[in-house]
Amino acid sequence: MTGPALRPRPPRRIVIVAGPSGSGKGLMSRRAGLPTVPLDEFYRDHDDPSLPRRFGIVDWDDPASWDGGAALEALTALAHDGTAEVPVYSIPLSRRTGTTTLDVQDTELLIAEGIFAAELIAPLRAMGLLADAIVLHRPTPLVFSLRLARDLREGRKPPLTLLRRGWALAREQRGDLARWRGAGMRPVGLHEGTELLRQLTVLAAADRCQRPLGTATQVLRITAVAFLRDGEDGRELLAVRKRGTGSYMQVGGKLEAGETALEAALREVEEELGVRLEEAELELLGEFEAAAANEPSTRVRSTVFRTDRVLPEPLTVRAELADHRWFPVDRPATGTRLAPLMTEHILPALRRP
Repeated sequence: MTGPALRPRPPRRIVIVAGPSGSGKGLMSRRAGLPTVPLDEFYRDHDDPSLPRRFGIVDWDDPASWDGGAALEALTALAHDGTAEVPVYSIPLSRRTGTTTLDVQDTELLIAEGIFAAELIAPLRAMGLLADAIVLHRPTPLVFSLRLARDLREGRKPPLTLLRRGWALAREQRGDLARWRGAGMRPVGLHEGTELLRQLTVLAAADRCQRPLGTATQVLRITAVAFLRDGEDGRELLAVRKRGTGSYMQVGGKLEAGETALEAALREVEEELGVRLEEAELELLGEFEAAAANEPSTRVRSTVFRTDRVLPEPLTVRAELADHRWFPVDRPATGTRLAPLMTEHILPALRRP
């Protein structure tokens, strides 16, 4: 079995910042001098048939209009690797127009701000990445005026639509604040919040010096299956992402009582991909141990199998999975976080002749 490897550094921490549209969340973040991920960049394109509608247009204030999984994926990569691909979204066009690479290598703390920020509190806390969660609270008339001025200046939507939407949001602001507080966010004013973010920056730097590397309190016994296929640029490896997480890993999971690793692998593949494999289709790749991708202070000890079984296209993930992606075996992935088990052991094993 391959021995454990230490991570090069503890992950960066993330401050969640929410507040009414136009209230000054971006201004507060800029004043604090911290790298910021604007969560508005993760809106879905206007022609997505699943988008909710209100006031005769898409309801951009409904979390269903936003791709929380992609936002969590980018934040996880930033926290652990310091870089991620972030979409560039045009509010006037209501669609993504490209991507940009965000690099936060020289910081211990970053901000994720937007009206849907509270949706990320639970998963970030579970992964040990949450530094704090605050909501910017300013007087309703001020927020209405700031929002309308911004939206008109940027030509976000027709003026009448902006007025109708603005009045509705003003009426809902008190309820929104109560909802954010109920999600565990602390209300702060603009100046108070700016100072708090500066204090958190100092604490994050001190915390990094005190956190030991590579420590773990428990080891989970799991199994994993590496699906391989021939791609345009060589061999590709299937990786999947669980709901509420931001890292990609292999199909698989924990062994149930009395199960062998092979039995668990066959069961997990059927549950997560809807594909029934035969034992003869799996070849042992190795026994490996690494830090858990999504659980702090935890390591995984995994029996890993490989297979060239052709999967159905389009492939649909099931059970607890939210997404899947194929990664080249011979080239490192950029902008996306892969589980340590994958980067430290599975990919190197697959690259060996």
